Amino acid sequence: MTGADPAGDLHVLVALSSADLRIGAVNDALDLAELSAPHGARFTMCGALTPAFCAEAAKRGAATLEATTRPFSRREFPLYAWDVVRWLRRLRRLRPDVVHLNYPGFGPSLAAAARLARIPLVARAGPVVKRNPCMRWVEAYVANCQPQAAELLASAAADRVVVAGDLFRPDRIASTMTLVRPLPARRDGLPRIVFLGQIVERKGIHVLIEAMAHLRGAAELLLVGGDWSGPGYAADLRALAIERGVEEVATFENHRGDVAAILSTADVLVLPSLSEARPRTIIEAMFLGVPVVASNVGGIPGLVADGETGLLVPAGDPRALADALGRLVASPHLRHLMGAAAKRRAAREFDPERTALQYLRLYRSLTRAPRAGARRIAGPERASASRGAEAGGLR
Repeated sequence: MTGADPAGDLHVLVALSSADLRIGAVNDALDLAELSAPHGARFTMCGALTPAFCAEAAKRGAATLEATTRPFSRREFPLYAWDVVRWLRRLRRLRPDVVHLNYPGFGPSLAAAARLARIPLVARAGPVVKRNPCMRWVEAYVANCQPQAAELLASAAADRVVVAGDLFRPDRIASTMTLVRPLPARRDGLPRIVFLGQIVERKGIHVLIEAMAHLRGAAELLLVGGDWSGPGYAADLRALAIERGVEEVATFENHRGDVAAILSTADVLVLPSLSEARPRTIIEAMFLGVPVVASNVGGIPGLVADGETGLLVPAGDPRALADALGRLVASPHLRHLMGAAAKRRAAREFDPERTALQYLRLYRSLTRAPRAGARRIAGPERASASRGAEAGGLR
């Protein structure tokens, strides 16, 4: 691990709102636990945990606790208060040095208990909700890039924001390089465009299907994620593909874990999101040398160097997306140049061990701070963490 080791034993309790191992934030928490262990930090994960998650946590050296946290509610305040008491008892038993909310929610009972027990409270960066009690309780918000924390940086909580960088681990690519089941055969002469992600409207898949209609069969499309047999948005997308004549070049694959193996078959990765934080899929594609076409939203511009490692387009614009895809579809040489540039940039800029040290320095700075009310991060500490992330390009 690079940099000086933050010394001393540290116990971090992480509250998860989901134990779905397909979610990047869940894997980030597990990666942080594993990367921090050599530096005297141990992690306990709590929430509505699944057997699969508990097994994975054990592999990463993290303990688990089946215990959820209740959001604040005036209507159900007696139940909320009782849950705060239960958490106070658990905290007395667990004795964590820091409580980290993977998603802060609306005044969760664990956060209230941590506040009463005078345990530093850290949260993943998210939207500003002025009535949320957590806006007063959380002492540090951690983001992997500045766009993820844009609302917080524009609010009164700006001095509590730390940009720590990405926790993506390159070695995880190698573990998903084997196909779990066969993929459709490549269509003769057609470059393969791959989409990987959840089947939700925020991902802009309807925009992608409209864009593919403009390409008029010049490329094939592999859509991987979720359950395509379901109702709602998935069904609407399949109907749209038929309506636009795209179904002849499109393949719909349900979620699968062999991400690197799928990306290795791609000529282009596409992510037409309407809103986004910092997609792990783009980082995976960069490590594999796959050029990316994506929307110019959220943290994506901090990953994709427009015109160098891929192409950025306005969100929600099928024609612009089709033009960008068409440029890469028509030029194997351009795909090669951008893919190679993406691979070099990924090797240079993404260092999860450095990011883990940023987290540990933050945790320990809070445990050393005076215990008078809700603490704020000292200016030099916050600036140092941000500069460390930016110096490595982790924005």
